[in-house]
Amino acid sequence: MKTTNYFLLFLFAITFLSCKNEVKKEMTETQDEVTVVQEKTIYEKLGGAEGISGAVDQIVAKHLENEDIKHYFLPLTENPEYFEQFKQHVKDFLGAGTGGGTEYKGRDMAAAHNGLNISEAEFLSAIDDILFVLDANKVDRVSRNELLATLYSMKDAVIKQ
Repeated sequence: MKTTNYFLLFLFAITFLSCKNEVKKEMTETQDEVTVVQEKTIYEKLGGAEGISGAVDQIVAKHLENEDIKHYFLPLTENPEYFEQFKQHVKDFLGAGTGGGTEYKGRDMAAAHNGLNISEAEFLSAIDDILFVLDANKVDRVSRNELLATLYSMKDAVIKQ
């Protein structure tokens, strides 16, 4: 059960961690003045702690409806207090990974998914749910694509061949 929980945590996290937390700067010159425009971090684009909390809740709900992967999530609901702790842990992880300043102290992706025997189809199904939530929350295409690229970069750590 604990391994399943880490799987879920990291599955959510990879979606949001994929975004680089670097702030892009654009310089424009007007007369003698230089204006620096800073792009929002993914954390800010997601609505900060409140936005990430809502996104995690939506992703978990979507996963619980998803016939392909709900078997990883349903056992978590048997203990409501633990289920809420799990979701909070995911929220903290995502906050840390998207520029929110929270600290994450969990295991790495490979260790968290070890022994779960996740198939490629399950991996892709989870990504579909995450992308659905990002689209529903109007996360911009650039951020969405950065997250997608990062998800795929972690595929080998999640899926054991």
